[in-house]
Amino acid sequence: MAVVQRPTVRRRVLAANLRRLRLDTGLEQEDAARELACDLSKIFRIEKGESGIRQVDLRLLLDLYGITDPKEREGWLLLARESRKRRWWRSLEDQLPDDFLDLVGLEEDVTHLRAFEPGIVHGLLQTEAYAEAVIGGGEPGPLSEEWQARVRVRMERQTALTRSEAPLKAWIILGEGALRQQNGGPAVLHDQLSHLVALTELPNLTLQVLPFAAGAYPGGPYPFAIYRFPEPSKMEVVVLENHTAPSYLETPSDTGYYGDVFDRLRAAALSPIDSQSFIGEVAKQLRQ
Repeated sequence: MAVVQRPTVRRRVLAANLRRLRLDTGLEQEDAARELACDLSKIFRIEKGESGIRQVDLRLLLDLYGITDPKEREGWLLLARESRKRRWWRSLEDQLPDDFLDLVGLEEDVTHLRAFEPGIVHGLLQTEAYAEAVIGGGEPGPLSEEWQARVRVRMERQTALTRSEAPLKAWIILGEGALRQQNGGPAVLHDQLSHLVALTELPNLTLQVLPFAAGAYPGGPYPFAIYRFPEPSKMEVVVLENHTAPSYLETPSDTGYYGDVFDRLRAAALSPIDSQSFIGEVAKQLRQ
């Protein structure tokens, strides 16, 4: 029996958007299959993200769907090429679960991130020592090979914020608890908070703190992240991390709900300038 490969997030994005293009033109899968002179099952697999699509086939579908603008067409072709590209972290396939590797890839493929982390500093903002403490979960002794690989990957992921070409635009809200929980001890947390203050100088990063004084807030104390893919895709993905594997929510109703929650959290949090001062004050307290 053939093994069905689980589609990556990147491939699902391409698949969902190709399906959207077809539906917007009022065409059926049979019409697409006729255009490519292929079996209907091939279109089904492409739109489910179970297989990639060749550039020549994509060009034919773009013709069929009325996509004529050269810039937009190139955007679709680039999205398809990226969906087939082997990434640097695939060298760690034998050490890390597929769900984690999918999550890693998002920061390279998206243009915008909105995230809420009530209890820990967001992974893109962590120092290595802080990441080791969080990933190790307070267990004594050296990290296992898998946990060491996760730390390496987490550090590499952070280049999304500083890459020279199209750096990730991130808006991150941290709960005050993330600034108070002494993961790794006071010295590690102090260095982490100092690192956060330095990161606020990045033009593509907006950082806010939701203080304890804000009281109850929408959505509850649960972390989430909303990733937005570049044009021509109109897709967003909500990621909910948990103890086993991340969950991906891709329907407009889900992304709309979490977008609204984020906007309300943003309104309740300290301003970016006040947040920078607040983080600095907490860091000073650790030195007293």
